[in-house]
Amino acid sequence: MAQRPEYLLLLLILLPIAGLFWWARRAEQRDRRLLGDETLVGTLLHTTTRRYRLLRMGLQMGAIALIIVALSRPTWGIGEESVKRSGLQIMIVLDGSTSMAAEDVRPSRIEASKKLVLSLLERLEGNQLGMIMFGATSYVQFPLTTDVAAARSLVAPINVRSLTLGGTNIAAAIEDTQRSFPIGQIEGRTMILITDGEQPGSSDEARLQRDAEAVAAASEAAKVGLTIHTIGMGSEEGAPIPVYNDLGVPSYIEENGEQVQSKLNTPLLEQVASATGGTYFPGENLDIAKLERVLEQSAPVDISDQTRRTQTERFYIFAGLALILLVADVLVGRRRESI
Repeated sequence: MAQRPEYLLLLLILLPIAGLFWWARRAEQRDRRLLGDETLVGTLLHTTTRRYRLLRMGLQMGAIALIIVALSRPTWGIGEESVKRSGLQIMIVLDGSTSMAAEDVRPSRIEASKKLVLSLLERLEGNQLGMIMFGATSYVQFPLTTDVAAARSLVAPINVRSLTLGGTNIAAAIEDTQRSFPIGQIEGRTMILITDGEQPGSSDEARLQRDAEAVAAASEAAKVGLTIHTIGMGSEEGAPIPVYNDLGVPSYIEENGEQVQSKLNTPLLEQVASATGGTYFPGENLDIAKLERVLEQSAPVDISDQTRRTQTERFYIFAGLALILLVADVLVGRRRESI
C-alpha cells in the first residue's frame, strides 16, 4: 500500500526515457556507418559495447523507478506509536435513575441530558472523554476516548425506557469516577455530574444522609485534584415520574395513593460543585457555550500515554536501493574509462 499512490504514475516516464536511449543508439550506429566499417570505427573511437550500454541504461532506469516508488511512500506491516499531546480528560457522569424520566425538562430529563452529552462530545473533540451511568449502582458506558463516533453510538440508545438504576447515589458515582482515570493521575481531571440529585420515595433522614455522603465524597475528591461541575436536570416545582410498559404506555410512581413528585435538589448540587472548586449549571436553558468556556479553563494534562496502530513506512528501502544502483552506475563508468 502507498500513502501517495499518485506518484506511481511517474513510472510512465520510463517509456520515453527508454525510447530516448534507443533513438540515441540508432543515431550513433548511423553515424558510424557513414564513416566506414562500424566495428572498426567503434574500436578506433573507443566507444562502448552494446552490452555495456544496456547495463548502464538498466542501472539508471532502475534507480529512477526506485526513487519514484520511494516518493509514493509505500507502507506495510502494523506498528504502534505514542500520541504525544496534551488535552482535557473529562468523565461525564449521567444519572440513570428512574426520576430522570420526569418531564419538567422537555422532552424529559434524560433526553435533555443525552442531547447535552452529544453536544459536548462534538464541542470537545480532540480531548479525552468518558462516561459513567449511575443510580443506586454505576457502570462505565464508555472509557476515556477521543473516538467521537464510537462514543456517540453508545450514547444514542439511552432513553426513558432504559432507566433501570434505581435511586441516586452520588457519593458512589464520585468514587467510581476517580477509579476511571489512569491510576495515580486524577489531579487536573474533570467530572461533569448530570443529575436531578433527587431521592424520591426516601425518608427525609435518608435523604439528608445521602446528601452528606455526596458532599463528603466531593471533598475527598478535591484533595486528589478532581474538579466536579454539576448540571441540575429538573425544576424546583418537580414533576411526576413516568414508568413505561412494553407498549410505551406510561404509568406514574405513587406513594400512599398519590403521585410522587420528583424535584431538583439544587442545594446539594451547588455544594458538591463548590467542594471541588467547580461550577453549578441549571440544566434547563443551559448555556452550553459558557459550560465549554469553564471546562477549557482547566489546565491541559498529558495524554501521551495513548497509542494508535499505524502502518509502517518503507520508503527508505527503495531509496537505499536506488542509491546503490546510482553508485554502481558511477563505478561501472569509471572502470570503463580506465580500460
